[in-house]
Amino acid sequence: MKKTKLIGYICILMTFCMLASMFMTSCQSGGTVENLQLNRKALTVTFYTLVEDSTTPEALALVEKELSAITQQKFITKLVLVGLKRAEYEAKIKEMFEAYDAEQARLKEEASIEASKAKASKEQARKDKAAGITQAPTKRPTEPPKTTELETERIVYPDLLDNQLDIFLINSSDMFYQLATGKFAYTPTEGVTPSYECRLVGVDDELNTKAKVLKEYLHPSVLMAGQFGDKTLAIATNKIIGVATYMAINKRLVEKYNKFVEENNAAAADDPSIEKMTKLDLTKVKEYQHLTEYLTWVKANEPDVALIEGPFKPIKNYELLFPDMPDFAIVANAGKTPVYTPEQPPTEPPTKAPTEPPKDDDGNLITADPAIPTTIPPTTNPPKPTPAVTVTTPDKITLSNRYTSAAFATIANLNQEFRTKGLFETAPIPAGKERAVFLLRGTLEDKLASEATEPYEYEYILYGSPLATKNDLQSAMYGISVSSKITAMRCMEIITLLNTNKKFKTILQYGKENVHFIYNDNGEIERISEDYVINPNYTGNNFISEQYAGENPNKWEIAKQHNLNVVNSVFLKFYLDMSKIPPANEESIPGIDILSKKFANELINGLIPAEYEDIDTYIEDFVTLEFEDAGAPDLLKALKEQTNPPE
Repeated sequence: MKKTKLIGYICILMTFCMLASMFMTSCQSGGTVENLQLNRKALTVTFYTLVEDSTTPEALALVEKELSAITQQKFITKLVLVGLKRAEYEAKIKEMFEAYDAEQARLKEEASIEASKAKASKEQARKDKAAGITQAPTKRPTEPPKTTELETERIVYPDLLDNQLDIFLINSSDMFYQLATGKFAYTPTEGVTPSYECRLVGVDDELNTKAKVLKEYLHPSVLMAGQFGDKTLAIATNKIIGVATYMAINKRLVEKYNKFVEENNAAAADDPSIEKMTKLDLTKVKEYQHLTEYLTWVKANEPDVALIEGPFKPIKNYELLFPDMPDFAIVANAGKTPVYTPEQPPTEPPTKAPTEPPKDDDGNLITADPAIPTTIPPTTNPPKPTPAVTVTTPDKITLSNRYTSAAFATIANLNQEFRTKGLFETAPIPAGKERAVFLLRGTLEDKLASEATEPYEYEYILYGSPLATKNDLQSAMYGISVSSKITAMRCMEIITLLNTNKKFKTILQYGKENVHFIYNDNGEIERISEDYVINPNYTGNNFISEQYAGENPNKWEIAKQHNLNVVNSVFLKFYLDMSKIPPANEESIPGIDILSKKFANELINGLIPAEYEDIDTYIEDFVTLEFEDAGAPDLLKALKEQTNPPE
């Protein structure tokens, strides 16, 4: 009896050892604890992007291996990196969609044939039954018995399918529009009404679940840029958005001028013949006309100081409807509502008690399981919390003819006043010369650099906010092809990694460490090879970029502050459909553009014909009539039907 029990124990022990050995073999041959816990299917995903001409196939292969190591470990997803040169990129993407269309047509034809066969078979069966003919039952083939085996092999990633296109770069607003409307690489059949279908997969479900962390990492305008209609179809690069326009006003001269105004107004109190003046309050300067008295005084009292360069252009009053025609008459109002409204400080600070860390039944701290993958590594920090109010709807579009509008007439008249008073500089201003006022167009970092290097002290006043436009933000986006056989969730894992994982971003941007780049003694990146070069905007969220040698170490913190001043373009979510414009109105566009260039030059530069006594009369008696004859009012009406359709 004892011998029988001993043999039983030995058998159990041997069985346990065999199972343990098989389990260890499974782990050691490619399956990790993390992979086993995920219990998900191994997939191969393509990632198409643009690289510079110096990039070699060998370098791409190295970068692909590094990136795929991350995606395999975290998601059991093999990444195939396809880097194409600019000259071939769009043609290749079109080729992939053309192949997809051909495949869909083939499948549709096969389905139609099968349906016809099934219909014919049913009809024949009906006839046979009516004639009393019976068919012998078809014997189904016997399936081999199913067996259950423990996984003992390395994880096998499937080979690429023919023309497999999953995640790919969208590098222009026009390309995004064509993809969203289904017109990209679509060849309509002659005589058949086109049936356009969107070429991109909507990702809103993922943004509200697995990929919702992107809403914490990306500026609202960046997320809006990927929307078409009521769907999010792509994720744009998080970057410095637009440029601002600053009025830089000489502090020394303002102080001197205001002192003069005080003395002048004190004298005017005793002498009615002395005209009172207005002090220049820098906190209230919003427009160029606020500088008129100040510049007049500088001209009279500071001959060695440069005045201001001109003429002025109404840059913050209008947005271009046709970016390729910058002088075109019909424009929209510029967006004015900031994306962020600063948070008001609370009356009393919150007194929320600190959250106790989780503990188990024995009182030990519960730590995160290292076997469970996380999207964001602890080395990556999200941007600062957004302010209390975020505006995600652009201002309403209001179209008008800029050359007949009151705002343009105001600028034209102000230019004429400054010319008459000699307040514009007529020659280039030498570097380092003291100036009364100058305009700076750039980012917040440009403004800070100017403050640090200018030999004179200036007050920088934000005149025009940075504008979030389609052309800018849609120049670098990643979308998921409708032809992809991979689920949106699996593709969005890669796109999320692109925007939240510093290591993944660094490899895609700079290549393989010690081959394409190194870290110097200061922990900064230095490039050591040109074999792999890619536009940083094509490599995901710029705000998690590694520090590059020579760059301002506070570059991205400054950029975050810059982006707090962003205003959305009124066209950010609007797409003009020229096919809905009547042919007669569309044909009038070239003639209107010619007139627009003529009047822009005349009104801005004060070149109106001598027979007109002032600019307002010229606009009323001539400019308006010329545009009417060219068909501008009818075109404006047709455009308004899209921008503000009747309810």
